[in-house]
Amino acid sequence: MEEFNSIPANGPAMVSVRAYRGDAMTFLAFDLHDSMLANFVGFTIHVKPKGKHGFYLLNRLAFPQHILDLNGIDDREKLSSRYSPFQKFNWVHVPATDHNVNAPFYGEYTYSVTPRYLVNGILQPMDAGKLVQVKLNVGPFEKNGLKVGFTRAFISSQAYVRRFGMNNQMRPQGNNLQFDVNSNSGTASRFNPVTGQFEMVPYSYLEQHKYTGWQVRDRVLEFLDEVVGNPELSLDVFAYDLNEPLVVDRLLTLGQQGRIRIILDNAGEHGHANGYEGQFETLYKGVAQNPHSIFRGKFSSLSHSKIFIQKKGTQAKKVLTGSTNFTTNGLYVNANHVLVFNDPAVATLYERVFNASFGSQLMKEFKTTDLATLSHVLPSQPDITFWFSPHSEPVATQLFEDISLKILNAKSDVLFAIMKDRSKSSILSAVMTQVKAANLFTYGITDVISNTDPDLFLYKPGSKRGVRIAARGPGVINILPPPFNNVPKIDGYGIHHKFVVVDFKGPNPAVYCGSSNLAFTPEQRNGDNLLEIRDRDVVTAFAIEAMRLVDHFHWRNRQQEDRLDLDDLSDPSNLWYAPFYEAGDLKFLQREMFIKQT
Repeated sequence: MEEFNSIPANGPAMVSVRAYRGDAMTFLAFDLHDSMLANFVGFTIHVKPKGKHGFYLLNRLAFPQHILDLNGIDDREKLSSRYSPFQKFNWVHVPATDHNVNAPFYGEYTYSVTPRYLVNGILQPMDAGKLVQVKLNVGPFEKNGLKVGFTRAFISSQAYVRRFGMNNQMRPQGNNLQFDVNSNSGTASRFNPVTGQFEMVPYSYLEQHKYTGWQVRDRVLEFLDEVVGNPELSLDVFAYDLNEPLVVDRLLTLGQQGRIRIILDNAGEHGHANGYEGQFETLYKGVAQNPHSIFRGKFSSLSHSKIFIQKKGTQAKKVLTGSTNFTTNGLYVNANHVLVFNDPAVATLYERVFNASFGSQLMKEFKTTDLATLSHVLPSQPDITFWFSPHSEPVATQLFEDISLKILNAKSDVLFAIMKDRSKSSILSAVMTQVKAANLFTYGITDVISNTDPDLFLYKPGSKRGVRIAARGPGVINILPPPFNNVPKIDGYGIHHKFVVVDFKGPNPAVYCGSSNLAFTPEQRNGDNLLEIRDRDVVTAFAIEAMRLVDHFHWRNRQQEDRLDLDDLSDPSNLWYAPFYEAGDLKFLQREMFIKQT
């Protein structure tokens, strides 16, 4: 879903805005006719939720002090885009990032975008004749019985530091599986509007979890609570990692009531009795009506899926799947996604997979079943193909060839967020081939990178080559220069997603997502599920997530090679916007792609 508006409405557009709906977020794309670029310093964005007070989005950079003084801009307002406009041609707005963080508003939003100008050091008043408005319904993504959810993945951010300081711990020290999420996690300096002062305020783990877990946390807990609250329902679970306390509590409750079956991975450390998964098994068997309703096992390597299946009697009704492990890292640190299908046909397919996996011998035989040898397209979900692994080598080979070919034949764009398994993968190779190409827009992020990794590609001025950056590693800085706060390092994976978007603005959009690491050997050894979704609105939601993550981390890769510094904007010779208007530049592709109609 998208909305577009421009000035003038007819004829060549002078100012244009296109808004794309994501999962509880909006991607805004702007354009400005090149005849209006003199003295241009960026875009001001005002947001007005229906029936609520409006506000200006906050920039992360402000004008230098002499410009602030010259314009009489108060220090507390200097980050407002009313006074420090965004020097980009797109922006992602996520409700409850800076404003009303404890109570996100969902509903109709009006976005007002105005180009701003600086003349002889004076920020010119906003010109109503250049203001463009678009309206869009913002909220959790749902379409045709499918919900999509993303974590905020914001520990390593300015917004998180303003809220929680440098505390990156999402659970108490030690190895205890369960803990009170309402207990104190830390204190942070927060502004008190009543006193007008900053004060040290305590906060709980629960507050952190709600902020960082965002839509994934909501989807996971509402799915479980629906089962716990209805005695007619039961739950089947695939879990790989497992230590999120509220998830654990609910699973134990269902075990006590005899309304659950669990397949819990036991590979490597998961098999240790004092590990989180070992502790859970002990607790579960101590309270469960049926201690045999939990099976500890693995396929050739891992039982790697993260799945809930909701049933009424013997009939599967709903299923939750995706990349998110049911852990404090999975929900509150990693960038992850979930998919929730309120569709009995999809749930029944996943229930077949569960029943064909509940036992050691069944796991050994799984790759010979039609569940693993065939792709699955259901009449109720004609725009989605499902695959379940482990596969035999011939099946995996054909699957990887088909997906790789789709990526290599992309017409418009490839966007991705991938944990990146280092093992052989024609899919990952195809992604990197497109990053190096210059005939389409390619933008993506993987988890960790080394200083010597040849696959790191930052934005290069004057080139249409794509971008591939990292969330962690030696090239990603956490100690930031003024005026920024330092940010906490990420423990565990930063990017745990496994998705690739192909042609979100092209004729045949698709996204590949799920629990699969998109690597050839694991696809033959791990129990996983992989989806190809061809619905444009779903693909758009994943494309926005990729853009959000890349833009968040890009400037911190390799000492911020493309950092835009507002100090320079007081110099009229610094045409920061020039790359967006040069046909041989990636930013030109970006500006044109996002503003155009599909």
